[in-house]
Amino acid sequence: MDRRGESLVRPLLLAACLHILLILTFFIAVSPEAKTITPPSVVVIQATELTFAPSAAAEARVRKQKAEEEEKKRHEAEQKRRQQEAKRKAEAEREEQLEKAKLEAKKKAEVEAKKKAEVEAKKKAEVEAKNKAEAKIQAELKRAREAKQAAAKAEAEAKRKANEAARAKVLEEKAKATDDERKAVLKKERENEEKALEEAFKQAEVEARALEELKKKEEAELAVLNALAAERAAANVLDAMTTRITRAWRRPVAFAGGLEVYLRMALASNGELVDVRVVKSSGDVLFDRSALTAVQRAAPFNEVEQFDAATFEEKFRSLTVKFRPED
Repeated sequence: MDRRGESLVRPLLLAACLHILLILTFFIAVSPEAKTITPPSVVVIQATELTFAPSAAAEARVRKQKAEEEEKKRHEAEQKRRQQEAKRKAEAEREEQLEKAKLEAKKKAEVEAKKKAEVEAKKKAEVEAKNKAEAKIQAELKRAREAKQAAAKAEAEAKRKANEAARAKVLEEKAKATDDERKAVLKKERENEEKALEEAFKQAEVEARALEELKKKEEAELAVLNALAAERAAANVLDAMTTRITRAWRRPVAFAGGLEVYLRMALASNGELVDVRVVKSSGDVLFDRSALTAVQRAAPFNEVEQFDAATFEEKFRSLTVKFRPED
């Protein structure tokens, strides 16, 4: 109760007490058992304002209640401030993580695009080099064939003219010679023709062998170029496979880095993964398991479909790869 309420109650209480005291005095005075009548004594009550001082316990309770309310308000305000601060920090951290993820994704996309461009450029250069070398070989073969054909044609023409001249001379001599001489000349002519045919046959064999040797040499050079191109293509495909496996890898908890594991992969001709297993462990079971999972995520490896059956069997049917994320 406040001070104003107390000031209104006090006079009321004082008046009530005064009336009660007067009534008690009256009943005592008129009682029949009283033998003497004595005038009622007048009690003079001085009206003074009574002061009701609150007790120390009440004041303590009020102070405690106020303190508890203030503490509660302070605690609620502090809790609200902390919640708002935590929310602000969480929002800032989330924004930072999103920005970081965007930057990382952009950087990864740029790296992949650069690698892809480099691989495409390298592949294009190799194809151009192979085509250029093959065109050069074909041009040299054509020039050699044309030169040999021209030489053979010139030689045949010279032989034909020589034979015609010899035959004309023989015919001329035949006209002058006797029958025996004519027979001898004919015999000599046949012998000369047979000898010329034999020499021509031998020369043709020599030229055929030379052409065969040249053809074998050119085929061997072309085979070497094809083998080199296949090796480069296989190396490029293996690099692309390793890159895909690394992108598909998820870092295990508490990964310290510096680990490597050797995996044996078995592939089908269409690039599907048939089997993968650890052939040389890193010593960390979780890391080995994450590498196996990365290979399974990266499959299928359709790049191997570009190779012929022999190259696929040699290079990709069963292959061992070293997985080291830091490379």
